[in-house]
Amino acid sequence: MAGQDLVPRQVPPPDLLASRFAGPPAVMPAVSGDAGDGDDVGPLVRRLLDLLDTLAPVEAALARGCLPRCDSTFGAGLALFLAATAGGCRDWIGADAADELSDLDGGLLIDECERALAARFQPVEGRVWRLSRVPLLDGDGGLLCAVGIEDGPSDRVTLVLQARPQRLGPVQLMATLGGRRLDVTLRLAACLPSSALADLHETFSAALADCRIDGALTVGPLADAWLGLDRPLSSDLAL
Repeated sequence: MAGQDLVPRQVPPPDLLASRFAGPPAVMPAVSGDAGDGDDVGPLVRRLLDLLDTLAPVEAALARGCLPRCDSTFGAGLALFLAATAGGCRDWIGADAADELSDLDGGLLIDECERALAARFQPVEGRVWRLSRVPLLDGDGGLLCAVGIEDGPSDRVTLVLQARPQRLGPVQLMATLGGRRLDVTLRLAACLPSSALADLHETFSAALADCRIDGALTVGPLADAWLGLDRPLSSDLAL
């Protein structure tokens, strides 16, 4: 069912996604005032992979395998992509493949992808968020991944994902992890059938039990729920 595509069958270990965004660097980069930074990451990455496929099909296949998609592998795919791109676009596709692509245009396309994939920092309502644009294997809009940065020492991590799956429309998932508790709020523009909603809760509860952590899943409407992290999705969804 469509609702099952949004929650992975297994919740990643508590530090798997958070470790990629463990905290702010010693020197905070300048905050961008343009909410559209990185909007072209999807087309750029598709262009890069198409070119790479003609030069090094094996490397292209491996790179595509790192991209998350809106199905039951979403959580693992996102964790894999964030880990693979920790060193930038060149590390993601590999040094040999990067050299082959650079021979075509002197590295201009890779440099563009580096900039599009780079995280930026943005304050929202007095809190700083680290934002990344993540291309999706099966979607044109891509994924906005935001991690809230806590003031002072804290084991609390808040992750927000915003995307526009074709079957469901705009979707926001907010997950807050503190100690051994994971609370997730899922907001959708579309209404889920009761059977899909029941499947979501059952899958979420089973995943928490497997990981031996506590938590709760809340599913609700999208209106007026979005953080100011992205451009407006429609005229009636003010961020």
